[in-house]
Amino acid sequence: METEPGTGSSAHDPMDSLEDHDEDDELPLSKISCDRCRRRKVKCNRRQPCAYCIRIDVPCTYPERQKPRERRQRVFISEVYERKIDFIAKKLEEFGHALGNIDSNSQPSTSSSLPFRSSPPTPASRSTPTEALAAPSPSSGSTSKILTPKLEYEGESSLSAQAAFADRFLRDAVSSKPSADVTGEMASVLNTLSRTIGNQKREQEPEYLYPHARTLEPGTTLRDLPMPPVETAFACLRMAKEHPRVKFFWSHEANSVSSFTDYFLRVYSPGEVTHSDLIVVNGGLYWLFLECKNVVPDPAKKLDYAEQATICRANLETVLSSLPFHLPSTMDTTCAMMLAAMYCLDSCKPSAAWNFIATASHMSQTLGMHSIVAMANDDAETKREKIKLFWMIYMHEKGLSLRLGRSSTIRDSDVTVPSLAPNPRADTAIFGQLQKWTELARIQGMVYDQIYSPAALIQLQAVRTARARRLASVLKDFTSKPSPEELRYIQAMKDAVGDLFFEAFICTTRVTHLSLFCLIYRAIPAEPGEGTVFGQECITSARQALEEHEKCMTIIHKLDEDFLETYVNWALLQSPFVPFTVLFCHVIETCNEADLERLGGLIGSLQQLLTDDFSTGVKKEVRLFKVLYDVACSYIKLKTNDSRQVEDTSLGGWESAAASLMMPPSLSQANMMPTPDSSSQGLAHTPFSQLNDAEAVMGGAFGEQPASNGWIPGSSFAMPGDFGMEVDQQGTQLGNWLYMNNQMIRALEDSYF
Repeated sequence: METEPGTGSSAHDPMDSLEDHDEDDELPLSKISCDRCRRRKVKCNRRQPCAYCIRIDVPCTYPERQKPRERRQRVFISEVYERKIDFIAKKLEEFGHALGNIDSNSQPSTSSSLPFRSSPPTPASRSTPTEALAAPSPSSGSTSKILTPKLEYEGESSLSAQAAFADRFLRDAVSSKPSADVTGEMASVLNTLSRTIGNQKREQEPEYLYPHARTLEPGTTLRDLPMPPVETAFACLRMAKEHPRVKFFWSHEANSVSSFTDYFLRVYSPGEVTHSDLIVVNGGLYWLFLECKNVVPDPAKKLDYAEQATICRANLETVLSSLPFHLPSTMDTTCAMMLAAMYCLDSCKPSAAWNFIATASHMSQTLGMHSIVAMANDDAETKREKIKLFWMIYMHEKGLSLRLGRSSTIRDSDVTVPSLAPNPRADTAIFGQLQKWTELARIQGMVYDQIYSPAALIQLQAVRTARARRLASVLKDFTSKPSPEELRYIQAMKDAVGDLFFEAFICTTRVTHLSLFCLIYRAIPAEPGEGTVFGQECITSARQALEEHEKCMTIIHKLDEDFLETYVNWALLQSPFVPFTVLFCHVIETCNEADLERLGGLIGSLQQLLTDDFSTGVKKEVRLFKVLYDVACSYIKLKTNDSRQVEDTSLGGWESAAASLMMPPSLSQANMMPTPDSSSQGLAHTPFSQLNDAEAVMGGAFGEQPASNGWIPGSSFAMPGDFGMEVDQQGTQLGNWLYMNNQMIRALEDSYF
């Protein structure tokens, strides 16, 4: 069938008409397709309405016009820049403080405060509290140093105060002499002494607690500290397992070489490390490199090991200077604190060592290492490690307690763990003597508690004498009855180190024991008629200690290794000034030239081997010994040249020098005479009711009061201040004598001498 023109199935297409219409109307294009075309994924001509929506006869909609997105800016401020900005702000603040205090800085500063700057948490401290890193003070330039804190009177060191007191006392003693020659010659010596003391005060140089610590640059952390090459460290660790001498002396306090290797791998591997890890590894490697340096014959290796030891020492001091205030009580931290105490002892910093060992003691008791009940659920190996670590802390803590005259932080009545029995399968190194040294530490603790503590000094002299004789008997049994374990240890030492080193260690042990004997016998007064301040047993033990020291120095002089400083730190400094001071006072009192030669022998032997590499504390000790020796020589020379001095046997002059080391000069005749109601009222108070005045009592030895002209034998007296109890004369002398010895120990850490 034909269709009519203009009609049929292919009638006029609407799209054609739409295109014609669109071309005529020219509707604007849209930037995006309509909603339906976008959902259907079809082509859209983007007109209003679009062709597809017209064909299917649906509304054509477009999304609402969106606000154009703002162009993003690139962020350039990173964490490193934030640290730098904080550091600049901190420096500006310090600069402002420096300008504000510019007038006060012109005078010598006596403040012991330490400048700190906050540092962001480092990878080594993410698991520990936020730490504070040492920052350079405004006056320290670009270095970051921590000054040694003043231990005694603010603005004046204890040794300076003692020297000033000695100056006043010598002037009073010399002026009381009738001899014009003695007075005139000693006047010039005293004027020189006064000028020296004044120059020391004016010219003192600051002494830093950690002189080798590195300065952490902005943006760096403890994790960035340089470490020795891993190949060199592994070579020395291999020597610690194979070489007999290194294996014997480097018995690391981290229980074994294998456990130290765990710390070592933790530090040398990527990841987080703690302060404890860094202390254990750097301290252990420091001592390991020193031991390996002494046994390798190659000079190049000796030099290399010495350089690596220097790196580890700098790292160790840097970590110690950056320790946070709060530390977690863990086995690792406890071990690290003990190692820090041992390092401070090696550096002749007994007060800093006390701070670390006291912290380790508190942590060990917090962890229950002292209680067998607290370790009931631990396995055998863990229990043994805890007991071993606790007894090592106990050994160092008790020795420092007596050495510094401070109360121990460990009560023997609280300790219930057994002594560590030697393990036959273990190495017979330092731990082979641990049980023996623990017994010695227990005796040292009893010496302080029963003789030299404030509670003991207020006891009757008869009570202290009985205690001293009992302790001397205990110490005599301790030194005369070697156990089978000790004999095994001695033989192992002899096989490992050789005969010469073996003899040196035996002499060192004897010096330590004789010094302790001298300290015990010092509490026993002289017998009537002896005419001396010290008892004969005390003088004899002091002479034996110095004679044994002469033997030690003869042996040490033959050794090539650096053994002298270790000997001085661990033998002479265990009870410093006790034998030396006893003989010094005896020489002043009796003009015994044989004892004077013993003092001179000690000085000469130490000065002969002393080098610039020794610690500052050792040099100060030798210098202090030399000054006391020169004073004794000058006095004996002047006294023997003047015949009129021979008949003068009173204690009013030079002979009172011995008593001056025991009696506070502020005791007047009124204070020394018994008061009518002192006996009835003094005992009414409890022994510890007014011990807060003890510091004032003992501090009188350095006060500005004129020295006493003498003391009345056999009289009791009330101590200066409101002590509120009657203390016998010998107890006061003993307490003041120990106190002044402790001032000498603390003075070695200051920079006046």
